[in-house]
Amino acid sequence: MPTFDVFLARTYKVQIQASDAFMAERLVEEFIGAVQDISTETERAAEKFQIQKIEMTDNNAFDAIELDA
Repeated sequence: MPTFDVFLARTYKVQIQASDAFMAERLVEEFIGAVQDISTETERAAEKFQIQKIEMTDNNAFDAIELDA
């Protein structure tokens, strides 16, 4: 059976309560991992944010390259 390197891109829509749009973007970039909120209660309290919802909106493999056997 052939082996492939597959390049996968995912896009998420995240609802977050934060002090402003800039902080919302920074916090989402830092604390979203594999469709789950990886922030701790301490981090949420310190940064004053709460991630409310994570929804995958795109999940497309865009290239596959067969590797030498």
